[in-house]
Amino acid sequence: MEYIAKQFTPQLEKHIHTVESSIQELLISIYEQYKQAFEKKGLRLSLSVIREGENPFQPGYHATIQVGILEKDEFLDVLFIPIWHCVRTFLGIRSSRRLPGSKITGELMEETEEEIKKEVVAYLKQQLED
Repeated sequence: MEYIAKQFTPQLEKHIHTVESSIQELLISIYEQYKQAFEKKGLRLSLSVIREGENPFQPGYHATIQVGILEKDEFLDVLFIPIWHCVRTFLGIRSSRRLPGSKITGELMEETEEEIKKEVVAYLKQQLED
């Protein structure tokens, strides 16, 4: 769901952090369930929420789910699922400058926790089959 700067409220910020935290807990649960299966294949599993930036309402802030398969500390494959990102746009084009008429917007994922779990688990099962 897309939000414009006028909709950036303390309640939305709290909701964003709550979603990030609950996804992180979900990823820990999935990790515990699948880590041994990957270790048996000589692979390491990495599941985490990656955050770039400090303030969710500042352009450049991104929170993303990262699911990685590693072999000898090298990523073999990675799945990224965006949670929230905040950008500045000018005439529909991303801009890092504060141009007159530019807008700041944020987008929060619409998938439920259950849908995220299904997507991550399906990805992991596919990786185990390969």
